[in-house]
Amino acid sequence: MNSLPARHSITIATAGHVDHGKTSLVRLITGTDTDTLAEEKNRGLSINSGFAYRRLQHLHHSQQPHDQSDTEADSSRVLSIGFVDVPGHTDFINNALAGIGAADFALLVVAADDGVMPQTREHLAIMDLLGLQGGAIAITKIDKVADERIAQTRREIAELVRDTSFSATPVIALSSQSGVGINSLLMRLESLVNEVVQYPLNRAKLTRFTIDRSFTVKGIGTVVTGTVLAGKIDSTTTLVHSGTGLEARIRGIRHDNLSVSGASAGERIAVNITLPYQQVVRGDWLLDTALYRPTQRLDTRLSLLEPVNFRGGAEYHLYHGTAHHLVRVRQLGDDSSPYFQLFSEQPLLANYGDRFILRDPACERTIGGGTVMDTFVPRRGRNTPARLSFLEAMDRDDDLALRALLDSQPGGVSLDQFLCCRNLDRARGEELVASLQEEALPFARLELEQTGATLLLHDRFLQQAIHHIVAVMADYHQENPSHTGIQESLLSRRANFENSRLLSHAIVGKLVKSGRLRRSGNLLSLPDHQVQRSAEEQLFLERIRPLLEDSGFVPPRTRELADLTAMKLGSLERLLAAARKTGNLIQVAGNRHYLPETIARLAKFTESLAREHRDGFSVIQFRDRLGIGRNLCIEILEYFDRIGYTRRADNVRLLRGSRDKIFSTAEGLSDQNG
Repeated sequence: MNSLPARHSITIATAGHVDHGKTSLVRLITGTDTDTLAEEKNRGLSINSGFAYRRLQHLHHSQQPHDQSDTEADSSRVLSIGFVDVPGHTDFINNALAGIGAADFALLVVAADDGVMPQTREHLAIMDLLGLQGGAIAITKIDKVADERIAQTRREIAELVRDTSFSATPVIALSSQSGVGINSLLMRLESLVNEVVQYPLNRAKLTRFTIDRSFTVKGIGTVVTGTVLAGKIDSTTTLVHSGTGLEARIRGIRHDNLSVSGASAGERIAVNITLPYQQVVRGDWLLDTALYRPTQRLDTRLSLLEPVNFRGGAEYHLYHGTAHHLVRVRQLGDDSSPYFQLFSEQPLLANYGDRFILRDPACERTIGGGTVMDTFVPRRGRNTPARLSFLEAMDRDDDLALRALLDSQPGGVSLDQFLCCRNLDRARGEELVASLQEEALPFARLELEQTGATLLLHDRFLQQAIHHIVAVMADYHQENPSHTGIQESLLSRRANFENSRLLSHAIVGKLVKSGRLRRSGNLLSLPDHQVQRSAEEQLFLERIRPLLEDSGFVPPRTRELADLTAMKLGSLERLLAAARKTGNLIQVAGNRHYLPETIARLAKFTESLAREHRDGFSVIQFRDRLGIGRNLCIEILEYFDRIGYTRRADNVRLLRGSRDKIFSTAEGLSDQNG
């Protein structure tokens, strides 16, 4: 793994009630006024989160001071503290949330004259829910009150933070007007650099960059600002923009108004990218291609500040990264379960361990916050014991989680999904697998040749699954002695592996390779299976099937078949009925039959046409593409309507059902009697 440059900054978010002196304090420390909007200056309060930097005069270890006259900064030498000055007014809490989420530490500001106020409490609750560390607590405006009032404010703060992650955070009394206490605060804040610079954070992971602003600079192009949450960014980096799915190349990077060659996790930067700025908004991401996996569902562990009844189907406000989404919330398990599923109509992009905040439907108060557990959420079975045990297993560090999943999941563990969800690269995945092998944990590694995916399965679950699939195969042969075999998708369904197709496919491949199953074309069978056909089936194979194979999409009508075979109509109809019963024929209309594989081809053709015409396709379009008669097209489409594959809407048809599910028994049946 390539070594990354030393991190050159930390980010501290200010927090606290409106007019408690956050912006004045940041201006005193950095020399920058973070209120840049005219409305902010007119009203005397912050509306958007503002950003400012303090360049450190001394660097730890062997690093040397940086010459501030340079325009090009070495990312391994510059150290600074970035401040995110978030709005304190309750009307702008949404903007505050976008600023707080990416910080390393917090500077909680409480004015001595007011003491603890409502937004002090809400900001602290938010930071505690996000797992943000307390850097310092500043009591401001001490020049305006008596010593007893300062002492009272200290007691209020101690009571407020007692059961939070800020309980041991130093409290420093100061005045932005007189400068009293400022040096003590600076010493505390600068000491935080040594705590975070030596910590690797997420620097070795794949790149995630969360965007809070987008604008254009004449002669340069689109510039976005935000925080590198994981990995690194440099001039060689090509990322995916979450909002459009388009590739975004990096043209340049700036940190603290200096051009830098790269940046790593935890750093706030401005990036010049190759996308129109109008396409980029706050809440978007720039991601490594491997992490671009949008989803509408997240399974999470949620902590609530108050009891909430989520059963009404109301939409709550989700704040994640710098994004704001509306989500519906459903508790998983019983009322004591900490696990909840979030569903959004809009795509979500998250990783395991991401923190988030949840606000009520009116967006008036914070009701809780939580941690993302899984981003590959199944559509069904969200409340099953197996799913809940999966989430409990995921709620651990990487190595312990993988071990717990192997021990608890009969369906196995997709290594690829595990790594993507937790933002781990393949090398780290191989390290985790190797550590399990060293501990002699009994598990199998199943490689899927078609997709290149890897499935890990505990040996006891593997043996159970193998025994079950072989038993299902034997039952199928007993019920259908005239069939050559069964299609893999149907076998998966009969074995109740419909929600674990990955597992079913991997085990079937293993059984075929070992000789315990035989694959013949698209069909699977036990190696000792012998086809047993009735006289009627043999007659069908010899006289009817060849005619239907040769006729393609225009099979002869029943009376035409009687003429072609010189059979009496009654005898032929009895033969066709027997063929329908065994699945060798499908009756589309009263006098028209198709082979199952021909119907499967027509279904595939219909799916392709529907994708080309998202608003629906007409009978004429179907006819022109197939090159067959209009009346026959109507018969085919009406059959598809009856079985739920298509639906008619005025004069067009739309896809209604899944081709894989509806026609899984049809594909491959050309080999059924071979």
